Amino acid sequence: MKKFAFITFCLLLMQGVSAQKFVVPAIPGDIEKSEYAQYTQDAMKCIDWLKTHSPSDSKRKDVASFALWWLTGTPDVQMVLNTDVVKFEDGNLLLMFLGGWAQYAIQKEDDNQVEGCYAGIETALNYYEQYKKSLPKDKGAEQLLKMKNKGTLKDFIAKGLQ
Repeated sequence: MKKFAFITFCLLLMQGVSAQKFVVPAIPGDIEKSEYAQYTQDAMKCIDWLKTHSPSDSKRKDVASFALWWLTGTPDVQMVLNTDVVKFEDGNLLLMFLGGWAQYAIQKEDDNQVEGCYAGIETALNYYEQYKKSLPKDKGAEQLLKMKNKGTLKDFIAKGLQ
């Protein structure tokens, strides 16, 4: 039993150390649109980090800044932000939406607007559910969550993006 407790303690300690190893990439100065591709993997790592850390994490602002820099500059991901579909009130959820869509587009090499929007909304809703106690209540997220649970979210997105 002592051996199990010791191993569990070591694993928890290593998890904390590995989480601190994440180094936020520096935002370069002015670059050409074609140069954003070299920062894609850094952006994907930032988005993954954002998805797994609370809104109050001390690194969040810096990680979010890099992710937003890349999201707003890269020509490799084309997104449509339709406010009739994307109803998030909280900036953290909007960032999760953009990040989820970007990850879908990069990983699948697909520019399907409905699937990308769905992936983004799903990412934001997962974050909302995971960190609900740390986020303000978001009416838009609650509405989208109800649709997701009913299985009508994708149809809602498709109609909204027409």
